[in-house]
Parts: sequence; structure tokens; C-alpha cells
Amino acid sequence: MVDRQRAGVRSLAAVVPLAVLSLCSCAQDDGGVVAQVGERVITAADLREFVAGLSGKAGEETPGAEQGRVHLRTMIDRELMLLEARNQELDNSIAYLTRIDRARRAKLLSLFEDRTIRISVDDAELDDFIDKERLNRAIRIADIKVPDLEAAQAAVEEIRAGADFSDVARKRSTNRETAVRGGDVGRYVMKGQMIFPLEQALFPLALGEVSEPIRIGRSYAIFKILDETTVDLNTQQKAEALRGLREAKFRAARDSVVAELKREYKLRVHQDGMKQFVEALLRGARTGGDDPFDMVLYSFDGGEVTAADFLKVAKDSRRNVPASLDDAEKVIAFAERNVLPDILIVEAAVRGGIDSEPEFVAWAEEQGEQVLVRGLRAKHLMERVDITEADIRAYYEANADRFLHPEQIEVQEILVESESEALRLTELVEGGASLAELAGRHSIRSREVRDEEGRFHVHQHESPQFGGFVEHAVAAEIGVLTGPVPVQEGYSVFKVLSRERKRETFEEARKRAQSQLRRKLHKEEFNEYLETLRERYQSLVTVNEEAATAALADR
Repeated sequence: MVDRQRAGVRSLAAVVPLAVLSLCSCAQDDGGVVAQVGERVITAADLREFVAGLSGKAGEETPGAEQGRVHLRTMIDRELMLLEARNQELDNSIAYLTRIDRARRAKLLSLFEDRTIRISVDDAELDDFIDKERLNRAIRIADIKVPDLEAAQAAVEEIRAGADFSDVARKRSTNRETAVRGGDVGRYVMKGQMIFPLEQALFPLALGEVSEPIRIGRSYAIFKILDETTVDLNTQQKAEALRGLREAKFRAARDSVVAELKREYKLRVHQDGMKQFVEALLRGARTGGDDPFDMVLYSFDGGEVTAADFLKVAKDSRRNVPASLDDAEKVIAFAERNVLPDILIVEAAVRGGIDSEPEFVAWAEEQGEQVLVRGLRAKHLMERVDITEADIRAYYEANADRFLHPEQIEVQEILVESESEALRLTELVEGGASLAELAGRHSIRSREVRDEEGRFHVHQHESPQFGGFVEHAVAAEIGVLTGPVPVQEGYSVFKVLSRERKRETFEEARKRAQSQLRRKLHKEEFNEYLETLRERYQSLVTVNEEAATAALADR
């Protein structure tokens, strides 16, 4: 297979001189030649197209004639890198051929699907989908949070024996904000408004039903569906429902296309090959490595699917071959879902001549050049840039202002259930009573969050966890009694005590320091490498600066 790929690359390389001649013959029609690198001609039209493809500030760094020279320099540098990459025979490497093959198949897949599968959705279909998937269902839940699985199971058994959920919540739950309300979280939620594992576990439950214990972080919780209602979706929710319906219809249409291709191509399973493949998987040879499996798993009129094809497509689509594939039936089921559709659609695209269309050929050539340039850069930097732990620490110490925690807001708060109680406590504090003492006696904020005097810290990114409180804390003045303000759990009266940004420890900042240092060193090394290439190939480069300046004069 690799030899066939290499042969394909050589045959492509053989037509390059013709392309160059074509460029030279039409250079005058393209506004004149502005530069030449080896046999590669850069025309005024090429330069204008390059500049037009830049976005935002990238195309506005330098003005006038200087701008033209900078952009032309970038184009020449790219051609120099292509020369160097080909001189190093990177275009004949396994890594290059693999990347090109993967990109080519993905492009053919996308083009065939775009041309073959048409999806339309009307309002009635969308309404039916929303009702069927219960996307307009909002549930109100109660929770009981406990430290471990044993305590969660004990709570479930107590409820099933007849105890009231709210009584168990008040007695057992460590979530004090909800425990005081019998576990009631105090709001309705819909699909998409909670973490996915909870959504999967809770939305199938009926009104009044209690969940099994669910692990949440280091704790466990059980939930009860207190109430449910049907709500009108807002614009964003309708858009998400529409995307979901379109995806479902696309999958169904794609399955139909694949089923037709199986019939048209007379797809056949090779049981002996499947058996050998399963045995290889059980031996642990899951990736194929440098010696792809040659056993045939399927054949069809005009082609076949080998074990190597199976593993390649599974890897490209980010579907790891599961360890559970321990018999032929399971392999076939996995292939039907995850492998064969892509293979058959790419085959259909090739048979339809998509890979021979001028637009695709031009895309493939550009893609190949991009892969070569990226490959050369990665190879050089891997060989030249080595970062030690001492380098990372030195960078961290020299750039202290880059490694700061988000702003930390220290507050002191009394959180109560009713606005009237909050107003009463506000009057007491304004009259001279101790905010700390009142917080210790009255606040329902969980002791997992605050100390005995109502003090705790919040950050802006913690907004979802505090039900509207963080927004009020961000807006409040330091030292000024604020409130009562409505929050998710009730009403809050608080003071902001301080705002500060603390420096991250080296352990906290290490990964980002390493990333920043790597980018810095890569940029410096790569710029030096470009200078080396410019010197190495300077005899192959000619530039017409007047033509380059004129090419952009009318922009």
C-alpha cells in the first residue's frame, strides 16, 4: 500500500514542470511576474490573491510599498520551504503520505455527502421532534448530597422504606443550601442545562421518582423529580433543537445512502478474514503499525476492505477499536456502524470522478504543499528546540505577571430564604450589629463554602455555582453593605472585603509556562531557520520589486 502511495506522489511530481510552464506562459495575463523561486513563478495576481486571503490585522501590519514587500517575502519563504522539504524527500515519507491520504479521504467524503444528502426541516417536523425528545420538558429536582456511596444507599433505602425525601434531605444532606428546603434546588431545569451524566440519569425519571446514587466529584447524590412542566423554547433553544433534528435526519439519510451502496457494490463479508482479524486483535495487534494487516474482511465489485483499511478508518474517525471485539459478529457490528460507511462513500466519490475534478486537484496540490511546509517546520523544531525543567522555571520567574490567578473576591455574607428576613438583618447591620455574628447565626450558605463568620472567596468563572451572587459581588464596592439582592438560594446581604490577584505557584503555572516558552523558542528558531534557507537558495530567487509594489498600488 505504501509503495502505491509513493508511486502516486512520483506521478504527481512528474507534472509539476508542465504546471510551471503554464504559469510562465500566462504570467503576463496575470499582471506580470513579481518573483521567481527556482521554476516557480509568482505573479501579480498570485500576490493580490495572497493578500486578499489574509484577515484582519495580518494584512495591515505595514503600509504601502513596504506592505507589498512583506507579503511577497512571505510567499517566497513558503516556496523556499517547499524546495527544502522536497530536497529532504519529505514528500516521499510515510508520515506525509499518511496525512495526505487521510485529508484526501476526508475531503471526498465531505464533497460526496454535500452533493448527495439534502436535508430540509419544516416547522411541523421541528415541533414533533421537540415533543418526541421532550426538549420542552422542565423538571424541578431535589437532591440529597452525602460523602460516599454507602451513605447514599442508606438514604435510598430509608426513602424506599417510607421516609419522606425532604425529611431525609434535612437530616442527611451535606448540601445545606438545599437541605433547609428539603432538598429542593429551587428552580426548573431543561435538557442542556445540567452536566450530561446527570441529564442522562434524571430526565428519563417520572414525576415523583427517586434516582439511584450518582457520583458527583468525590461525593454522591440522589435526586427526586418534584415537578415537571412544559415550557416554550427560546430562540437559542429552538436553534439547538433544529440542529439536533437536522443531525438526526442527516444520519438517517446517510444510512440510506450507505445501504444503497452496499446493494449496488454487492458487499460481501469474508468470515475467514474476520476470524483471523479477531485473533490478531486478541493478540494485542490493534494498530497495524508498520506492517498493516493484509487479511480481507469485505469485498465488493471492484474493491475490498482489509484489516488495515478497517483500522485506518477507525483511527481517522477517532473511534478506537474497543477491547470487547472478541468475535467476528462484534467486529462486523462495529464495522457496520463506524468503518464501512466512510469507505463506501469515498469509493462512490472516486467512481463518480470527484477526485479528478479541477477544483479537487487544485485543493489536493495546495493541501500537499501545506503538509510539506508544516512537516518541515515540525521536523526542524523537534531537532533543534529542547526545553528543560530549569528553562521552564527560569521563564516562570522572569514573567511573574503572566501567571496570576483570576481576580479573587473576598466577601462576608448573610444568606437567608426570604426578602423580609434579609431586610430585617440589613437594618440590624446598618444599626451597628455585627455582620460576622449575624452571618454565623442566620446564614444558610453551606459551611463547605464559608467560615463561621460568613466569609468566603469567589471568582468570576464560578458564577454558575453561586446562582447570580458572583455578578452582584463583581459590581459591589469594597466595604459597602450591599443588598438584599435576589440569588438562586434566596436573598443575600454582603460586603466585599477585598479584591486581589495572587500569583500562581510554579506547579500551577508549569504547563502554561512551558507552552508559552515553547512558542517563544519555536518562533525564534524558525525565524533563524528561514534566514538559513534564504542564504542557501538565494541564487534561485529573483524579485521584481517595482512589479510587487505596483501589484498592490490599487488596493
